[in-house]
Amino acid sequence: MVWKSSKGFKWMLISSVIVILLTGCSEEEVEEPEVIREGPPPLENPQYVDLGTFIVNMPGDKYFLKSSIQIAFNDPIPKAWMAARLPIVKDMLVTHLQTISVEQFDDLRSRPIIKNDIKLRINSLFPNKPLWEDTAPVRKILFSEFYRQ
Repeated sequence: MVWKSSKGFKWMLISSVIVILLTGCSEEEVEEPEVIREGPPPLENPQYVDLGTFIVNMPGDKYFLKSSIQIAFNDPIPKAWMAARLPIVKDMLVTHLQTISVEQFDDLRSRPIIKNDIKLRINSLFPNKPLWEDTAPVRKILFSEFYRQ
């Protein structure tokens, strides 16, 4: 047989067995990194509503606040309910955005507070006994623009 007499083939076979033995691991030895996630779980089936861009005077009439806002829902039914009432939502947002002071805007720790305030205000517009399961259907407030001019 040719392959038995070939020294190159023997060395290749021996070296591949050694490599396999050295690199081989059992399934028990392989550990997957543990992912630690803080905060609420991600939305399973997010439904988004783009409310558009708002430009409002900040208190003091020296600056303008420009903000583009999107709302995330987990259920399409409250999204449709709110879509029929968008003028009310937009009016409420303009009124709220006009109250944000320059100091609040400049403090980055205020952004989550501002988002939470908007979320609470929008959720307060929904009926107390809705046709859907969740009594607070707005899950997230997203800013694609948020700056002063």
